[in-house]
Amino acid sequence: MNGNPRQFEYGSNGVPLKDANGNVLGCYNGVCEGGDRSGNVTNANSLKSTITRLSGYGRIGFDIDPDNELYTTVNVARVTTGNIPNVGSAQFGNLTLQCANPYVPTSVQEACAANGITQFRYGVDNAIFPNSISVRTEREQYRFVAGAKGKIQAFGGDWRYDAYYQHGTGITDITVRDIPLMPRYNAAIQAVRAPDGSITCANPAAVASGCVPLNIIGGQTPSAAALAYILPGNGPYQHTRQTQDVASFSVSGEPLQLPAGALSVAFGSEYRHEFYQVNADPYGNGVVTSGAYDAQYPSDPLLNPQGGNWYAGNYRDGRGAYSVYESFLEVNAPLFNSDGVGKANLNAAGRATNYSTSGTVYTWKVGATWDTPVDGIRFRGVTSRDIRAPNLSELFAAPVTSNRTGTTDPFNPGRTLTVLQTTTGNTALRPEVARNTEFGVILSRPSWAPRLNISVDYYRIKIKSAIAALDAQTQINLCFAGVTFTCNSFDISDPNNASVTVQPFNFASIFTDGFDIEASYQVPLSGIGLPGQASLRGLATHVKNFISDRGLPNTIPIQGAGVNLGQGATPSWKVLAVQDWTTDLFSMTLQERWISAGVISNEYIVCQTNCPVSTIDHPTIDRNHLDSAFYVDISASYKFTDAVQGYVKVDNMFNKDAATVPSDITNPGLYDVVGRAFRVGMRANF
Repeated sequence: MNGNPRQFEYGSNGVPLKDANGNVLGCYNGVCEGGDRSGNVTNANSLKSTITRLSGYGRIGFDIDPDNELYTTVNVARVTTGNIPNVGSAQFGNLTLQCANPYVPTSVQEACAANGITQFRYGVDNAIFPNSISVRTEREQYRFVAGAKGKIQAFGGDWRYDAYYQHGTGITDITVRDIPLMPRYNAAIQAVRAPDGSITCANPAAVASGCVPLNIIGGQTPSAAALAYILPGNGPYQHTRQTQDVASFSVSGEPLQLPAGALSVAFGSEYRHEFYQVNADPYGNGVVTSGAYDAQYPSDPLLNPQGGNWYAGNYRDGRGAYSVYESFLEVNAPLFNSDGVGKANLNAAGRATNYSTSGTVYTWKVGATWDTPVDGIRFRGVTSRDIRAPNLSELFAAPVTSNRTGTTDPFNPGRTLTVLQTTTGNTALRPEVARNTEFGVILSRPSWAPRLNISVDYYRIKIKSAIAALDAQTQINLCFAGVTFTCNSFDISDPNNASVTVQPFNFASIFTDGFDIEASYQVPLSGIGLPGQASLRGLATHVKNFISDRGLPNTIPIQGAGVNLGQGATPSWKVLAVQDWTTDLFSMTLQERWISAGVISNEYIVCQTNCPVSTIDHPTIDRNHLDSAFYVDISASYKFTDAVQGYVKVDNMFNKDAATVPSDITNPGLYDVVGRAFRVGMRANF
């Protein structure tokens, strides 16, 4: 504290729990509560990215005749974002310092001598770096379309057609600043006394290439020379270019009259070609297989020519492409139409799709609607076989390397690692296959309530061969549990150079079902002496099950319904309610958002005493709860003229805080992490 070392204060009444080998036990996800984390730099991470958007659109059409048109459109857009994903380049106990290091306090050097050791492991938040790691992303999009659409007479009826060619280009540049080059960082922290008594780097090669020693003990701000050496001005960089070319043709018409109405038919074909190429800086990508050092990224003998030299953001070169051919046929047939039994339609469709990467797949759907003779009651249902093909990123993603801190080592309980995690694509991926079924009932504008709509739908989705990737921690845990195929994906034998490779596979399955409920009602306010109209609308989703099965030995299906933490959080209930009051000049909207309370994980076992043995599948925990959240938003607008309108909006009006778990972890995709936010603006049409 205040630059002076002191004994770590454990949360277990000040007494560490250890195994026979001296490893500390009872830590949650590798983190032991206690000690002084007042310098925890993660408090400055971005909760929301800055964003700037510019977009433009143009269209030119030429009418060949009243029913047929030639057209072309142009879209141009640019989006710039910035955020702070990591502030201090934390190193969680994976550094090794020599006791003779002149920056090591005398009291620690004396403890080394008393215990007969020459080095010790060390962890640091690196709050000594004055600037936070920042990421700036620029995206540009260019889209051009030329086509023809209209209708013609053929086979005794009208046939509508739409044919077009599209070319799109997307360019993305990612720039990272104030991030350390780890070979230089590791060299700078190994300080020694020079013959003249000055402090220098221990590695002569590092000294020759400009190494400046760094003191990571005591919280002193590094010198400008040390910062310039460790945090070079040109950081990780990635330039990506993606293109898409599409040629499409579709036709629809009504070739036959059936007893209950016209038979509708639609068919068509499409060709798509998608391509991407990415180029990265030589420090992250390496110079062995491609690229070269240059003036912005000069050669340094300390750097690994294979790349992966940055703390994070080690982008790699890559490229890939695939082509798709597909054709479809869809028919809509009226089954019956009478006052006695009502009106019913049958809809059926099929599609054949050939991917250059994975072959041909077939999809289909069959659905029906029935307007019953009961006033306002309608039934609907559909079942289908659907696919999702792997995208360019999943197939050909260039390897990206980053440090994953806080990884626990099950082979050595109590040991926490910082691993170099490399995420890459997998060209052997196949399309995901899903079977979807939905059935619902609708009450639509009955005569006794002509402004009322209510619908309730049950859905059931089963996905096979789902594309998923195991995270670094899971791959290590599975190997420890006996799943041998994950053992080749990592090497943690040397805690100073631990590494894991992560890529997606078709191994998972997902099952989910639940209910979607929607209701709306509109009413004019003239009856109570007010202008305009009021409308009420509510939407609710209830997830009964969201079961993910990795399909791997020694793994169990995971129930995600009711989990409110993590990227795939699936609360049991989500409700959105909206009330509008609209006139010719003025509008006002009140909106309520509610999510039900949930858990951190359904796999945890909650207990305080007499707990069972904590396992990888079912860890024990003393609290497994995340509160519900209720947010209120309000907005209003006023039309000054037909061309000028002003508006104001307040989100999270009562400044409701996000629910968190220990270490202040929350889910920004589910909870509001910004707090009360105001927007005021003007809109104008010219």
